Amino acid sequence: MKSPAPAPRRRPFPLRALGFVLFVFYFLRALVVANLQLARCILFEKRKDLAPGFLTYPVEQLSKLEIFVLSHCITLTPGTTTVEVSRDFTRLTLHALDARDAEATLRGIRDELEAPILRWTR
Repeated sequence: MKSPAPAPRRRPFPLRALGFVLFVFYFLRALVVANLQLARCILFEKRKDLAPGFLTYPVEQLSKLEIFVLSHCITLTPGTTTVEVSRDFTRLTLHALDARDAEATLRGIRDELEAPILRWTR
């Protein structure tokens, strides 16, 4: 019988506390940027040029707490909403106001929201 894999080592508390402060900073920055992008979209984009759509974001490597925080951060930033968390907690279904560049949207979530959450929680 195979023994369970050892739990990943967590970073020391001071580094995780600093990670939380950085997470708050990154989230607030993402919130401001998303608001500005939404305002630009509403004021200057033609309605027919928008391409709203559903996206799938993989989260199989995240804990339930990390999925919870990430899904709420996505919903709080204008222009994207978490619609569903899969039953097996491996993916999020998102709705984006403008999904013309789905890869850029998903990359932004990964870099601007998920990465700071992981600095705080791991």
